[in-house]
Amino acid sequence: MDSFHLISDFDGVWTEPAREYIAIQAKVVNELSMALGESPEKALERYEGFAAAVMENPDQYGWQARPDDRRLSSFVDEDFFCMPSAIGQFIDHGNRLEAGIVKEAILARHETITALMDHCFHSTCEEFRGEVEHDLTHGADRVLQWLVDHNVRVTWVTNAPTEKIIDWFSHHDFQVSDARETSPEEANLRVYGRAGKQWIGESNQTLDFCGRQVLVDRPHYREILKREQADLVVGDVLSLDLALPVQLKSIGESFAPRETALVWRRETPDWVLNSVGEGSEKVTHLIGHLTSLPRLVLGLGIL
Repeated sequence: MDSFHLISDFDGVWTEPAREYIAIQAKVVNELSMALGESPEKALERYEGFAAAVMENPDQYGWQARPDDRRLSSFVDEDFFCMPSAIGQFIDHGNRLEAGIVKEAILARHETITALMDHCFHSTCEEFRGEVEHDLTHGADRVLQWLVDHNVRVTWVTNAPTEKIIDWFSHHDFQVSDARETSPEEANLRVYGRAGKQWIGESNQTLDFCGRQVLVDRPHYREILKREQADLVVGDVLSLDLALPVQLKSIGESFAPRETALVWRRETPDWVLNSVGEGSEKVTHLIGHLTSLPRLVLGLGIL
């Protein structure tokens, strides 16, 4: 029997990302403090005020497809790592007087608002990886060992760098290979880092998830799904991780996964939760934590 093949996102599924997000937020607040010449406490108050304003219209803010493309590849309410970028968009394009004042102060020090927020995000993530051995969620090593013992192939498809996944799992003596350099026959644990799940194609094709229109033309991600032909795709951000697999299954694409599963987080919005259920354009399963994954795999009756 062929082995069961699982494709999974990494951050937010196999990790506890709150500490990393707090570090990113602290760097953005520090940049606001310096640009405005005010105390960190006042800058944090501004940041939190902008965050509240963003969450009033979460469908208008999130990860942009590209710096020159304001289409959203995911939304701020489904992925809190989006928040600094979303606040940058609010400062850059908002019509509130306070946002205009902050924009003027930032542009006196940085080329663009987007450049500042990208710098805060990427530099903090790099620093964080240098400071911790790993930030895997509780039980991640036991879950992965169970999957290995049951001959489940695991392929991580993530926008994080490849070495992050390889290094963090090596802490528990798992050997993860670069999927771009190894075939499924050569390794059961592989990773596509910097996978480009956020890249949107030329079309504006969308799929409706409880009233939220999610762009599903994602050529980089589609190519990986076609190459890997997984049985199950798991993720915590519907737009980035699951919308395209759901769409492929709904149209009967030959390489679409049989099943999709959403990992619930405290921040998961209702429109995402309500997108789980029966129907061709629904996510098929909901799990509360990674440690529920073995039970789900067993329940599919394939092993």
